[in-house]
Amino acid sequence: MGQPCDRLIEWLMRPRVRRLRRWSFVATVPAGLLAAHFYGAHQGLAIVLGRLAISVGVAALAWRLGGDRGDAVRDLLMHPRLRAFGRAEADVLTALPRLLLGRRGRSGGAAGLAYWRGTFGLAVGLALTPVIASEALILHLLLRGIWVAWASTAVHAYSLVWLWGFVLGPRCYPHRVGPRTAVLRAGPMYRVLVPRSTIVSVSERRERTVRNGLLERDGSVLLPVRGRVEVWLELSQPVRVQRPMHEPIETHVVAIASDDPRALIDQLMAPVAASRSYRDSYAVQGGLGVLAALDIAGMSRDAAQPG
Repeated sequence: MGQPCDRLIEWLMRPRVRRLRRWSFVATVPAGLLAAHFYGAHQGLAIVLGRLAISVGVAALAWRLGGDRGDAVRDLLMHPRLRAFGRAEADVLTALPRLLLGRRGRSGGAAGLAYWRGTFGLAVGLALTPVIASEALILHLLLRGIWVAWASTAVHAYSLVWLWGFVLGPRCYPHRVGPRTAVLRAGPMYRVLVPRSTIVSVSERRERTVRNGLLERDGSVLLPVRGRVEVWLELSQPVRVQRPMHEPIETHVVAIASDDPRALIDQLMAPVAASRSYRDSYAVQGGLGVLAALDIAGMSRDAAQPG
């Protein structure tokens, strides 16, 4: 089974095939609708459920393969840009539950992992919430309770959840340094998974940027928060920096923000612990069952789009 599978993956990695495989996922839903139309709804549902089962299996295989081979398999599930959008959207929408439930599970050894000092997320959220809520109420009353009114209210409720998830994203998603892997963030939108064994050097250098978000500069990727970065990592192997609506960027140099750069550097440069696992499960934490469920959901997200 190994050789035929390897040959199939090599074929999927060919440039011409790569352009086609990214859109293969659009065939399942029409096939399910056609089957439901011609053979009855239960057959169409069976096709959709079968697609779901195949997706889970393919995601597990992609997570295990990793790298370009994993990408070749993940493309069968969804186009890379849609995966990037779905990952960022899931992070924003689950930010508030993580923040509220995660407080009880946090330990005191988080020095250097925070990077939100000086951000204005809470102030922005408090300023815009009354505006969005008032607009939702006025439109709902003007539309007099018809379905459009409820649809408008649902959109406004989604906007509020998205707003608070985005502005409080830096607090919800601090950096994480595990025994073998570090997950470095810039809010809910940008994320890079760094195997600690690939770290060549880590240095402290504060640098201002013209804007936040992701910046590319001479082969380096900067993830500024509040318009600055403090910690620079040089890596022996390229890592992928995830971003919304675009495919990941590969780089050997990553710059991130930290409220305590020296403490973060100490954690990153600490000896790498031995582990029997072939991949760190950084998302699994002790504590509340609901928080654990959120972390498992995060692991499922990473199966579709690992760093």
